[in-house]
Amino acid sequence: MAIVQLSAGPQRSVALDNQGAAWGWGAFKTAYPGLQDALPAELCFTNKTEIGHRRYAQPYAQMLNPGTPFRFIADGSTHILGACETGALLACRPVIAPEHGAAHQTVQAIPKGIRQLATMQTVSLAVLENGDVWSWGFNHQGQLGRPAQPAQNPAAALDGLPAIASLACGSAHALALDESGSVWSWGANQAGQLGHGTLKSCNRPAKVELPESITAIAAGDTHSMALDATGQLWAWGSNNHGQTGSADGAYFTDPVMIQTDFPVRQIDGGLFYTAALSEQGEVFVWGWNGLGQTGLSQPHSSPQAVQIAGLPPVTTLAAGAGHVLASDGLTVFAWGDNRSAACGRAAQDTVVLTPNSIRLA
Repeated sequence: MAIVQLSAGPQRSVALDNQGAAWGWGAFKTAYPGLQDALPAELCFTNKTEIGHRRYAQPYAQMLNPGTPFRFIADGSTHILGACETGALLACRPVIAPEHGAAHQTVQAIPKGIRQLATMQTVSLAVLENGDVWSWGFNHQGQLGRPAQPAQNPAAALDGLPAIASLACGSAHALALDESGSVWSWGANQAGQLGHGTLKSCNRPAKVELPESITAIAAGDTHSMALDATGQLWAWGSNNHGQTGSADGAYFTDPVMIQTDFPVRQIDGGLFYTAALSEQGEVFVWGWNGLGQTGLSQPHSSPQAVQIAGLPPVTTLAAGAGHVLASDGLTVFAWGDNRSAACGRAAQDTVVLTPNSIRLA
């Protein structure tokens, strides 16, 4: 079994293997027909005076899609998207029956030929093979990238974009990398995460002014990143915890050049932190460390990159809100926020500082 894609959500982790099986752990509920729905081991009891004191916390990886291979996945706040080999698009609820997989429904009106899936807190997006971008969901901050009502909106294509190669999403903003190497953005912009030079939100895609042809993009909760063809890293948006990799300001409305001591192959962002994969397969994290994302025991924040120890050469990574996933192609490792068992350990271990290997069946 080879791992081909990772997706880390706010409280969950999902891995896709080369057979099309999607495996999920963390904030999943296991449904047993005729029995009590929730097993005691799956409940995380915290302070009952707090909102949401009962959370589902399943540390064991379970298959979401038996008999229905996926080509692509994306974990969102309320559901997990899976693009099927048949061309159908499923929205899977985090409720899994051992024999039948996750409860799901088909997302209607999306054309076949999906190249990538992406999610925000209230919006889902898909890139088609022809480069078109479709979006659906709630639009209270312009996240859909098209004029729409604040409430639930059906899927529709975005206008005003060239052919898009890939997407990256934060909490309420999106980046799109077109096939010529230019970056576009839309959605919320309270910290300058759109890179337009202002703090004004935007409900239509607008180009981000970057000096070089861009090869990769990534987004954290309220910050954004881009890697250019020369290997130079750029960042903008919120920087209250050093998540952009700069120590010079609380936020940036335009892209700033970020110096790294290693060649960057892949980047991703979470809640106030950034994770990067070097060309040599090393993983580095910087920014907020309140939940052990950088692997250090002290909950400090720093723009300085910290290398994660105890990993083999990594080929891909994904950053969740407070936890990080990495894989060498055969094994998935996780560390950081484990309050919902997203790192594959019992939820009593609220923070995992060293990479924990995940057992897939």
